[in-house]
Amino acid sequence: MADPTTDRLSDPFQIGRASRYANPEFEDQSLPVVYGDLTTPSRRNTGVYALAKIDTADGGVYCVAAHEVWGAVALFDDDGRIAPENYTLELSRNYQGRGAIAAAAFSAPPKGRVTAVCKGRKNESGALIENPAEVVYDLMTSVWGFSEQDIDMQSLSRATTSAKALGYRASGIILDDHAPADVLTSLLGDFLGRYEIDPFGRLKIHIAGEEPFAISPQKVLPRFGHSRIESEMARDTVINQVPVLYASDYLGARYIKHDDGSATQNTSSQRLYGVRRPPRSPLRLEWVRRESVAATVQARIVKRYHEPTRMLTIEDGSLRALEVEPDDYVAFSVPWMRSKELEPLVNQIGEVIEVNYDLGEQSMELKIRDTGFFLTSSCLLDGSKTLEGGWLLGAERDAATYA
Repeated sequence: MADPTTDRLSDPFQIGRASRYANPEFEDQSLPVVYGDLTTPSRRNTGVYALAKIDTADGGVYCVAAHEVWGAVALFDDDGRIAPENYTLELSRNYQGRGAIAAAAFSAPPKGRVTAVCKGRKNESGALIENPAEVVYDLMTSVWGFSEQDIDMQSLSRATTSAKALGYRASGIILDDHAPADVLTSLLGDFLGRYEIDPFGRLKIHIAGEEPFAISPQKVLPRFGHSRIESEMARDTVINQVPVLYASDYLGARYIKHDDGSATQNTSSQRLYGVRRPPRSPLRLEWVRRESVAATVQARIVKRYHEPTRMLTIEDGSLRALEVEPDDYVAFSVPWMRSKELEPLVNQIGEVIEVNYDLGEQSMELKIRDTGFFLTSSCLLDGSKTLEGGWLLGAERDAATYA
C-alpha cells in the first residue's frame, strides 16, 4: 500500500509553467489550477487572476486554466471586459500535445494584461467540483499524483456529507509552487476542518458537521479518578463575534469582501464577557467566495465558542476507546467534577478532539470537549412512578455505571 507520509505531503509540488509551450511570452508564468465558481461575487471591469500568454503568434493564445473548466468564462483587458467575438474560447484543448487546458486564442492582441473569472475543474460526471472534501480528493488523485489507496475513503465520505449539509462551497486558485500539506491546511481550515495521517499511512480529513440534537456516543468510558484526568476552562476560549475577509482577489493580493460579524454575533455572550473576537481577526477565508458560506462559518464558530469551553485530557489505561476517532462522541464520568447545574459529571457526553496512543504502555490519551449534554434515563409508565413533580420525563441524568 502506498504511504503518503508527512514528508511526501510536505514535498513541494511544482505547478505547470508557460515554458512547456513552444512560444510563450514569459516562461515563468504559472498555469492556474482553478476550483469552484470564481464568478461570485460578480466583477464588471476586471477578473480575479491573470492569464499566462503561452503563444505570442498573431493575437496570442492565453491559458485560462491548466485543465478543462466548467464554463462561464469572462475575460478582461485594460479597457474592461473583452467582447467574446474577439477571441476563440476552448474549454478543453490539447494545446501543442501537452495535455488538456482551457485556452483563449485572440484574433488581435488585447490591450495590456488579460485577466479572467470562470468556473473551475469538473468531476467525471461533468459537475463542478466545489464541495471542499471533493476538492481534496481531486487534488490528491488528479493533481498531486496520489491514489485512492492513499486516502481513508470512509472519512472522506463523512466529510463530504457534512460539507454538503452545511452548504459549503469551495472556490480558489493554486497559482504557485506549493506543498500539498499547506494547501490542505488552508482549504480545510477555511471550513473548520483538518487532516491527519492514520496508522496505515492514509490521509484522513475531518469537516465537523452540526452538533446533533440527540447525540449518540460511540463509547461509554469508565469512571476516572483525579490522577487520570486534567481539565481546563478559560475565558480566553470565548469567541462571540467573527469578522471575516473573503472572496480573494489574486491580482492585488487582497480580498473583495469583508463582514464585521455583527449579523452572527452573540449579544448575550458579549454582555457577560465583552466582545471577544478570534486572536487573528479578521479571519481570511481564501477558499470562500459566497456570502452565505462565510456567514455559516462565522455562525458555527460563535455557536461553538460563545461560552467558555471545558476541555478535558483523559488518560485511559483500559483501551476501551481504542477505535475512537476525532469528531466521535463518547460518554465519560468524572463524578468529582460538576456541571453548570452543579451536578456530578456522570455519563457526560464529550466530543473527541484528539487521540494519542502509547501501545507500549498499554494506554491512550483523549482530548475531549465537554458538550454540556449527558446520557438520560427514562421510566416506564407502568404506575410505579407518580407524576408529582419529582421526576423529569426523559431528561433525568443516567447515573448508571457501564462496565
